[in-house]
This record gives sequence, C-alpha cells and structure tokens, in this order.
Amino acid sequence: MGRYLLSRAGSSLLVLLGASIVLFTVIRMVPGDPMTILLGSVNIVNPELVARTRAEYNLDAPLPLQYFAWLGHVLQGDFGRSLWTGEMVSDIVGRRLGPSLLLGLSASMLGLVIGISWGIAAGYLSGAGRAVLRNLPMLMLVIPTFSIGLLLVFVFAVSLGILPASGFASPLEGTTPSVPSAILHLILPSLALCLVPASLVARLTYATVDEIEQEEFIRTARALGVPRLRIAIQHSLPNVLLPIITTGGLLISALITNAVLIETVFSWPGIGTMMVSAVQQRDYTVVQAGILVVATAYVLTSLAVDALYLVADPRVRTPAQE
Repeated sequence: MGRYLLSRAGSSLLVLLGASIVLFTVIRMVPGDPMTILLGSVNIVNPELVARTRAEYNLDAPLPLQYFAWLGHVLQGDFGRSLWTGEMVSDIVGRRLGPSLLLGLSASMLGLVIGISWGIAAGYLSGAGRAVLRNLPMLMLVIPTFSIGLLLVFVFAVSLGILPASGFASPLEGTTPSVPSAILHLILPSLALCLVPASLVARLTYATVDEIEQEEFIRTARALGVPRLRIAIQHSLPNVLLPIITTGGLLISALITNAVLIETVFSWPGIGTMMVSAVQQRDYTVVQAGILVVATAYVLTSLAVDALYLVADPRVRTPAQE
C-alpha cells in the first residue's frame, strides 16, 4: 500500500505542475491589462511609469521566464505581492484559507450525513415517500447552486429572520466572531453547498441498497424477523460506504466547483470570493495563488480518499501496491 500511495503522490505532483502551467498561461490570456486597472489613466500620460511598474512585477519578461521565476518563488513559499494592494499574497491567502476550510469541512460532513440518511430512507421506504425521495436528487442536481443559496437566504434570513444572510460575523464583532455567531453564519452557506453532494450520495446510496437487498444475507435476516431499521444500520450501511468512498473525487469536485458561487452569494470571506475579486482586478499573483491552493487541496483530498479506500477494502490491494 505504501508503494502505491507513493506512486499516487508522484503523479499528483505532476498534476499540480501541469495545473500551474495551465493556470499561469490562461490567466494572462484573459482580456484586460492589470497595469491599466492599477494605474488608471496615468498610463496615457506617463508611459515611463507603466514600463517601470511592469518591470517591478516582472511582467515585461517573456512568458516562460515569468513562469519559472514565479515557480521558483512558490517553491520557497513566496507567492509574491498583490498587483492591486502590494500586500504579500501569502498573507491574503492565509486570512481567507481558514473560513474556506471551515465551510468546506462543515459542508462535507453535512452532505454525507444528509445524503446517506436520505439514500437509506429512499431504499427502505415504500409508497409515495419512496417516489419523492428517489426523484428529489434529480431535481436538486438540475437547480443552479446559487439559486438554492438565494432561496435559503429569502426563506430563513429575509422572511423568517432567524439566520444571518451573509458574512462570517456580525458588524459589531469585526473579523473575529464568537463561536455561536460563527455557527449561525455558517448554517446557510454550508447547507447550500452540501445539497449537490448530498444528492449524489443519496442516489448512490439507494442504488447500492437496491443491490444489497438482493443478497442472500439480507434475505436471511428478513426471514429471521430482523427489524428493517437494524438491517439498514448493521448490514446495509457498511456496504454503502465503499461506493461513496470510491466516488470521493466526484464529490470533492462538486464541493470545490460550487464553493466559489456559494461564497459569492453569502459574501463568505474565503478563497472563492478572493479569486472573484482578483479576477475582476486582473490581480495575477492573487489568482494564481488561489487556484494553486485549491488544486493542492483537491489533490491532497484525493490522496486521502485513495488511502481510505485501501484501508476500508483490502480486497482492492494488489502485490504491486503492498
């Protein structure tokens, strides 16, 4: 298993290297000149200032040289300075990383709990409840995530007034909220972000339950009069977890893809809103750092999923992986 994980780690490093090349190139293909945005109309009357500023940020060098210079600094933990504010990018990312991790972890746990419970209920209920629970995931998957977020804001923040609509803290608390306040602000964005992964987990769960229900040991348990709830928890649930682990990459992709939208809708001070603002300002250094952090998080989580799957199901190990 150790040899297999080392191999996966090596391929993940190559993926990160390729991703860094693509993002570095694509960002510079986006229309708009960061110097125009940074200096405003000054570049019309003072081209020397524009040239000097470009040289200061190494934007006058050929693209390959810019990339290797940037990569060399990144390997030393230096993401450079923001083109917009001049602040160290590592400081900007550091402030935004905590809220993003908090939102991602809470949405992941909530999505798994909701999705597995939803799927098992859809697998064992009968009648109208079964039909509703089995068709609802399809509906959730076609509704845009930002629409779900806006609906939750309208219902729980505007109409009922029981939860805050945006932000990480109330205005009176500044940037360091109390624990109860942070939890209240976390509920709506976590719920909005978890619904798509929960729908995927629910579909996979009830499909797996349908297969397991045909197994001999389940039919034997039913014949012996074992209650359905006990069958679901003791027999179905352990067999449901393996397919969910297998599709962990798909669930991670859903979380990361929708996180930017949800952070924007709820004004959540995370990596997503940071990158949206940086793209609008053509702040190359901040966008590069943000995307690289997200890509690294995806790769590390995928490695953790692979390791968890090998531990959970030793049958998939081969001699090359031992």
